[in-house]
Amino acid sequence: MESEIQKNRFRQEREELKKMERTVNNCPFRTRYHIMPPVGWLNDPNGLCQFRGIYHAYFQYSPLSVHGGGGYWGHCTSTDLLHWEYKEPVLTTDIPEDAGGVYSGSALIENDHMYLFYTGNVKLPGNYDYIDSGRISTQILTESDDGQHMSGKTKLLGAEDYPENITRHVRDPKVWKEEGTYYMVLGARARAWDKEGERSDRGGVLIYMSQDKKNWSLWSELVPDKKFGYMWECPDIFVLSGTRVLSYCPQGLPAGEEKYQNIYQSGYSILPVGITAKIDSVFREWDPEDTFREWDMGFDFYAPQSFETEDGRRILIGWAGVPDTENAHRNLSVENGWQHCLTLPTELVYHSGKIFRKPVSELSNLPWKDVAADKADGKYRKYHWADQAVAVKEDGIAGGERCLLIGQEDNGLTVRVAGNKVELTFLNRDGQPSICGGGRRVRIGRVEDRVEELFVLIDSSIVEVFVNGGETVFTTRIYLDKKDRNLAADGRCRILAI
Repeated sequence: MESEIQKNRFRQEREELKKMERTVNNCPFRTRYHIMPPVGWLNDPNGLCQFRGIYHAYFQYSPLSVHGGGGYWGHCTSTDLLHWEYKEPVLTTDIPEDAGGVYSGSALIENDHMYLFYTGNVKLPGNYDYIDSGRISTQILTESDDGQHMSGKTKLLGAEDYPENITRHVRDPKVWKEEGTYYMVLGARARAWDKEGERSDRGGVLIYMSQDKKNWSLWSELVPDKKFGYMWECPDIFVLSGTRVLSYCPQGLPAGEEKYQNIYQSGYSILPVGITAKIDSVFREWDPEDTFREWDMGFDFYAPQSFETEDGRRILIGWAGVPDTENAHRNLSVENGWQHCLTLPTELVYHSGKIFRKPVSELSNLPWKDVAADKADGKYRKYHWADQAVAVKEDGIAGGERCLLIGQEDNGLTVRVAGNKVELTFLNRDGQPSICGGGRRVRIGRVEDRVEELFVLIDSSIVEVFVNGGETVFTTRIYLDKKDRNLAADGRCRILAI
């Protein structure tokens, strides 16, 4: 039953969508196979699930502002993870506990019923630091029989339920059921001080348990003794090929020469023990940096969430963006009233101690066609892709040198391969950032041995590079005018278009 506040908020979204529909839909940067906001701003994927055979993707949605601000959960559905139908939003701010935002959360499907868990956020007006005071974080449950219409909201956890050493930053519930018990993992920021007595907060996660999804008690506080960022967001715990995985987004990691190149990171660690054993002491002594691997080495990836399909696959979708990058990375779609998209859904495969992210198999079912491309100097194949989605494939690289140019020499993205290294560069001949990159410059990633194969997917304004079947992945946005959408690719590759 919708409240009057909900009705008014949903009406505002419809009016904004109607007003901006033509401008947004005529934007040359709209994608074909990636989830975008119908209007305004999108960020974290939420509540990913398959319900009665249909895939549901919810997302943080700000239809009234292209620069964000929260306020809604957007919603879309699909039968193949590639073609998405947009629905009306399902959540908005209509109770005191979520007046400042309906923040990220997850879905649990049980007994032909959907349960959505999310964080309600409130920021009090006044002279607060919003770390130790001024912010109220509440974990909330709502339910649905169809994935679109939600029941009332039930408060599950509030400040009184969090450990005393935890700041006001607690959010992003991911809920699952295991051996008859429900578990909820939350991202957290713990108060801490260094040896000199200076404040040096540490990131971690809180795990709660329940027998009925409504009454929760703290089960484990997992904050390692060795600091690995000051806050962990969007945690996700799951089992892959019998191995327990913690996916999380640590904030505050110092950048390395090739790693941690974005302002905030997204990655995973293999947990040392299973969830059914009390792991507080083991975890405190464990150094996450020893096992932490970044999900993506590109410019635009954050807040991933995974879910299990009805056929048993573990699918991961991320936000093709990063918070707090407005001054570094411009998204040129803003002029047309929208910003950001989600990544291509990828299947996770555990192999030899690490996780590979490969495009979902549904992608190969699209009617791809090999395209005829002009050869230049017998070395490069050139192709103009304009409105098409394009894939570039090459096998048998064996660590050799390769170069792929997307766009023009003075305004494009260059993908270079040599040995075990892959480099994405948005720099022109003068070493200045290309216009199409919006300020993005260089990202580097490596595979363990050598590069053997490359798969590059281009869908209008997003490029995803899969190396060695997803051993290393890069995601980046790109903003090329249609007239500049050229490819110059090594002659040994295949170019496919749709």
